[in-house]
Amino acid sequence: MTDLRETVEATGRILDLVRGSDVRRLVVKGVGVTIVVERSALPAAGVSEAPAEETADETATAVTAPLMGVFYQRPAPDQPPFVTVGQRVEAGEQVAIVEAMKMMNPVVAGRSGTVLRVNVADGEVVEFEQPLMELGAVG
Repeated sequence: MTDLRETVEATGRILDLVRGSDVRRLVVKGVGVTIVVERSALPAAGVSEAPAEETADETATAVTAPLMGVFYQRPAPDQPPFVTVGQRVEAGEQVAIVEAMKMMNPVVAGRSGTVLRVNVADGEVVEFEQPLMELGAVG
C-alpha cells in the first residue's frame, strides 16, 4: 500500500505536469489510491489567505492550508515554532509551513489576531484548505 507522504509527492508531480496545459480533468488510479486533478479547483502554490469560518467565537478566522502536504510549525526541527497559542500575529506574517514535493510553502495569517488554537500536529499530512489554526480578535 502506498505511503501517504508518497501520494502527496506524486500528486505534486502530477500538478507540475499539467500546469500550463489545457488539461481540465485528469484521473489517476492505483492500488488503494485515486488522484483526481481538476484545474478549476487547483490552489495557487505558495501563500493563501484564509476565509473566515463561523466558530463559537464569531470573530475567529481559520488559517487554512494553501495546498495538500505536510504541516510544520517550525522553520527547522531545532528551531522554535513560528507561533504559539496566545501570540499576536500580523496580517501577512508567516505562521507555519506546508511541505509538498520537497518545496517548503509558507502559510501566512490572512489578518491580524491572536492565535487561539493550533488544530494540526507538527508533521501531520493536511488537505487543501484544511483549518490549521484559529485566529481570534486582536487584543
